[in-house]
Amino acid sequence: MITANRLLLIWFLMTATLINVSCKKNDDVLPGKEKVKKMVLVYMEANNDLRYEALTSINRMEKGAKDIDGILLVYIKTSSIRSYLLKIKYDPDENRITSDTVKTYQSSATSDPEFLKDVVSNAQKEHPAETYGLVLWSHATSWAPPENAMIKTKSFGRDNGQEMDIINLKNALPNNLEFLIFDACSMGGVEVLYEFKDKANYIIASPAETIAESFPYQYITPFLFKGSDQLKDVAQAYYDYYNSYTDDRQSATVSLIKTSELPQLASEMKSLMIKTKIYGDQFIATNIQRLDFTSGFPVANYDYGDFLDHNWPQQELTSIYSQLKKVILYHAATPNFLGKPIKAFSGITCYIPYYKDINLTYYKRLQWYTASGFNIPFEK
Repeated sequence: MITANRLLLIWFLMTATLINVSCKKNDDVLPGKEKVKKMVLVYMEANNDLRYEALTSINRMEKGAKDIDGILLVYIKTSSIRSYLLKIKYDPDENRITSDTVKTYQSSATSDPEFLKDVVSNAQKEHPAETYGLVLWSHATSWAPPENAMIKTKSFGRDNGQEMDIINLKNALPNNLEFLIFDACSMGGVEVLYEFKDKANYIIASPAETIAESFPYQYITPFLFKGSDQLKDVAQAYYDYYNSYTDDRQSATVSLIKTSELPQLASEMKSLMIKTKIYGDQFIATNIQRLDFTSGFPVANYDYGDFLDHNWPQQELTSIYSQLKKVILYHAATPNFLGKPIKAFSGITCYIPYYKDINLTYYKRLQWYTASGFNIPFEK
């Protein structure tokens, strides 16, 4: 049932004033624009079954936006007619949206990487800052390939059935982000993190699915405008929020990643492969903790630490585990996820490829495949 409050929110998004539709291509900061300390953009693909959760998230951002030192922008699309760029302002009332509409887009294609690129680029030019943060909010399915004979899904977003390939998504993003947050399912896999390592200094993501209720923006919004040392508070607030539930909503995994440490993790992984894996070797996949919990998820997500433990003797893992601690600055998981136990949680997941794997051709395109030595058992 749609409540009167929900109808009010929908009315707001459908009747917002049209302001400046044009998209500029110039990469320079526009003249006369004074830099603020930080600008955070939340890109919400909600022209799908998450539209009401998106509106709730905006209300919670307004509630948490008191005294933030910077600018919080939200790009939001909930229908095929038009979409909006909002400048969030403080409002403690969660039953209305009072933020200003600064731009209206007609017939936008949110799952088009070029459109995403324009939105982010223009936001940074119109609202220059000393540092930038980006939150990607929508559906997601880890690194799942765009399509093949069996899989009909892509890795991020869902706009009227259209979704975005993860490599195209990466290429659409600037490389000047202080942090990147995936408010979307299963983007805490090592393959995804490695793909985005040059885009942001820090990444916050969930290795498992995320509940549609989303990040608790009423609590985390102030932390987004603090220093990078308080990004841990964002991740912990997410965990604490869901861990406080006593029913199946007590379901959360989250990690804070320092991206500059990922290349050394790949190097340590490659050293393991060179020493122990030869062409034709098969990885052990049985009895390893799975962190994909929804039926029909397109790619399996295995706990990375549990994968290491099952495939190599402990004496070989000292160095890689030492590096893993440098990569993962914070991680937490509830005891169960949707009623299923989480018995092992290292903070990130990985895929376990195998011969005649329908995903292998696409998997080879990911940077992690070669950098980590995962190619060694599959190539002569």
